[in-house]
Order: sequence, then C-alpha cells, then structure tokens
Amino acid sequence: MSGAPPYSVPMRFERIFDDLEGRFAHHEQEEMRAVSEDLTRAERAQLTLADRLRGAGGRPLILHVGASLRLSGAVADVGEHWVALTDRADGRRAVVPLAGIGFIEGLPTRARPAEETLRSALGLGSILREIARDRSVVRVETTAGGIVGRIAAVGADAVDVHSLPTGEATAMPGSQRLTVAMSALLAVLPR
Repeated sequence: MSGAPPYSVPMRFERIFDDLEGRFAHHEQEEMRAVSEDLTRAERAQLTLADRLRGAGGRPLILHVGASLRLSGAVADVGEHWVALTDRADGRRAVVPLAGIGFIEGLPTRARPAEETLRSALGLGSILREIARDRSVVRVETTAGGIVGRIAAVGADAVDVHSLPTGEATAMPGSQRLTVAMSALLAVLPR
C-alpha cells in the first residue's frame, strides 16, 4: 500500500467535479442575466414617451414645458403626439404637445404600449378642434409667449386664435385673429 487511504483519490475527483459543476452553474446564471438585461434594454428602446405617459395612469406629474412653464396634474388622456393633464384641484384639462415637453417630474418607469390600452385615436388637431367647438376661453402658450382667447380654426400645421387681450369672454377693441404654428405650440390651458 502506498500509505494513503484508498478513498482519497476519488474524493479529490469529486471535489474537482463539484467545483467544475459550480463554475458551470455560475456561468449559466451570468449568461442568463446578461441575455435578460439585453432583452430588457431592447424592449425599453421601443417604448415612446406616450407609452410611458399612459403607464403613469392617474399619478400626479409635473411637466416642464418651454423655458419657464410648469404644468402639474394627472394624466387624463394620451394621444400619439399629445397628453392631456387634469388639475386635481379644479378638474380642468390642459393639452400639451409631446414635442413641447422639456422634462417630466414623477414619471414612473412603467409603460403601457398603445396596443395594450384604449389609446385616444385623436390627433392633436382633433383635440384642438374639440376645444374650438366648445368656444372655451383658453390660454395658448407658445415659444413666443402666451395668448388668451378662443381657438377659431385648426389647420394641419397651424391654429388660429381670436385673442381676448383683456381676458373678457367677448371680443373687445384690440382683439385680433392670430395664427400660431403647431411647431411653436407648447400648451393649451383652460382659462
């Protein structure tokens, strides 16, 4: 006999196999985690801001629009290119083109893609035409400043606003019809 117990050689092989199995299992777990992270990143890359806003449900958000306009409220409706916020205090709705949003406070990471929800099929122009039909006095915020008035007409890429410079409900001297390019529109707020 060689002096070593007969069971020591098989025990060494068992430890080597156990070590190899442990390394293999660890490697498999790391590979699965990496693949899962890649899939998550790829899925996230397909989400739009509208999807994220739909995922916010009724949560309160603060939208920073333009250089100095801050709008707070809960998401009431989301279209492909716009979001409507409802003010929790008075229930009034503001319509904001997504292109005008600089950043958002309080937006959760959860999203709801358009296919998973009853998304408003209305475009921004349709929503603005609804406001025009209501003859509501609104404040139209643009990149050039704000206008108080009524939306008179909505075209494909512009909105005509009949200004009410004193904020009165009826036209006064000094009222005029102003045309706002849709690309300059930041928000339409209830007055």
